[in-house]
Amino acid sequence: MHGYIRRVACAAFGVLSLAFAMPGAPQTDQNGTSATLAAPPLVVPLTTDRGWQVLSYRGIPSHVVRFSTAGLSIQVRKSAAPVIYPLPSPRVVRSVRAYGHISGRLDVTPDRQGQAGFDDYALRLGLVEVGPRRLGLLERRFAPAWVRKLFSLAPPGAGISRVQFFGLGVSPMQVGQRRQHPLSELLHERVVAVAGPDGRFEMTGQCDSDVEVTAIWISADGDDTGSTFTVTLESIVLEGPDPAGASVASGT
Repeated sequence: MHGYIRRVACAAFGVLSLAFAMPGAPQTDQNGTSATLAAPPLVVPLTTDRGWQVLSYRGIPSHVVRFSTAGLSIQVRKSAAPVIYPLPSPRVVRSVRAYGHISGRLDVTPDRQGQAGFDDYALRLGLVEVGPRRLGLLERRFAPAWVRKLFSLAPPGAGISRVQFFGLGVSPMQVGQRRQHPLSELLHERVVAVAGPDGRFEMTGQCDSDVEVTAIWISADGDDTGSTFTVTLESIVLEGPDPAGASVASGT
């Protein structure tokens, strides 16, 4: 991941530092409370490509992404690309749960993972949080297409706060590590799990507080380390303050 952030995001988010910090306009009901309050857990559809978007970065090979009854499969071949699912509507989220499996190997050691030249992770599951930051006229004109796409995910009258990533490390020693990405204040990362010897993983990302989420941003990268592997997501569930009940996003 570091390769494309170094070449694209550093310059892009340098531009974004000039973005207007305009207050959002969250919808409220007649009692003055947010219209996106507690909702049942959302089961994200992984067996169909409906609603999903696969972007690419200039000069970097993209992934091969497939949807099947087995789930969402991302084939990483020394590649990097964001896989995005805009939610049908913004919702308040407290945690995200996911499970699946990895085949192949991410060629990085725990002491180097995340450093310059080794910023690849088999999976970083990101929540795009609604916030006040928007692109101004110059930002919309000069920012790379994928940055404009990130901000286009904001609901009407609002902007983007950050992307909170929950990731898989390569060693149990990494679990609990967290950082603001050194190249962007908009990218926050936390290692929450590692895959087992058989490649299977279960992960739960707990937000520090309830956050309004407008999209899911999946990152699986092998461009820095020249790695080849496949990650298959079998389940992603977004949970809000009230975990009662369950709903499935439209498009399944």
